Amino acid sequence: MDGYDAKVRRVLRRSYELDHGHYAIGIEVLPYKLAGVIVTSEGVVTARSRTDLSDMEPEAVVQRAAALIRSLADSKLGRSFPGNRVCVGVQVGGPVDADTGLVRHLVNGPDDHGTEKPPPYEWVEFPLGPRLMAATGWDTVVENDAHAFAAYEQTLGVGRRADTFGVVLVRDGVGAGMVVRRERLSVPMEFGHLRVWPQGRVCDCGMRGCIESQVGNRALSGAIKDITGRELDGLEAAVDLADGDDPHALAAVAAFRKAGTSVARGLAHLLTLFGPSHVVLYAADSLLISGRGHRAANAFLSAVGTYRSYAFHDNRDCHLVTKPLVADRGAHGAALIALQNCFGVRLQPH
Repeated sequence: MDGYDAKVRRVLRRSYELDHGHYAIGIEVLPYKLAGVIVTSEGVVTARSRTDLSDMEPEAVVQRAAALIRSLADSKLGRSFPGNRVCVGVQVGGPVDADTGLVRHLVNGPDDHGTEKPPPYEWVEFPLGPRLMAATGWDTVVENDAHAFAAYEQTLGVGRRADTFGVVLVRDGVGAGMVVRRERLSVPMEFGHLRVWPQGRVCDCGMRGCIESQVGNRALSGAIKDITGRELDGLEAAVDLADGDDPHALAAVAAFRKAGTSVARGLAHLLTLFGPSHVVLYAADSLLISGRGHRAANAFLSAVGTYRSYAFHDNRDCHLVTKPLVADRGAHGAALIALQNCFGVRLQPH
């Protein structure tokens, strides 16, 4: 009877959600990929989908994203589901104006994805939110990827035990989001462009010594090229060089160590400014799996672990949590933000 009762409760809960609940469709815009999820007002993912993109021109992405949104909604909610109980959240890996849905700048270089060598692209002041809203008919929220990951952590991650915490996201670049006293800070945080090396490399932004001048796919490959003269096809090639027997391996390890120190100095800024009890660092597996034979990850993590030594002494009691990048997590976080902004659903820890 217990199993039968549990099944009945699930059916009744599902029926209630369809009759009364709110839903958000979260979309994660990645280089030449889209990931989508449907999330209930309880924060639960009920459907997932991913698709490749052949074109990263913004209008083409809008059309493919709208098709993915409609497909998810039709397959999970049904064509007759009331549109006034659905909203859309989108995350992109660049600065946005969350109030207007404007993507300030989104750029990707040809070396960001290994040997595939996809064409570079650049968006400048593109109204992604209004365009998607026009294409789908649903209210649409646009947010930076690190802020979306922070929303996920607030509801389903470290927010269950921390009121004030940070999230640092290492991808092609480096971003950060903050939750302070259980309130997510939806403000521009150009964490990757904090200057941590007075005489450092020139960053893609034009400044010298930014965190992103040393960390991220392009930066790590570029830093190793500066030392060795070797052209590398992205992060995994850099890791293979550092972990292998090549004569330039030790030089590559040194680049990973400096990348970790760059992150550590950036973390110290978050500790000094906000006093978080936890910081979650998201990065590729190859940067987080340490141990014998993993010289790149060992050097990176060891250097990141020095973050307390750069922070104000009263703000050093902070725990670092490392997590690998997970498919759909940004889409999930974007959906949670949309539920909050469109329907007033509070992002409470689950």
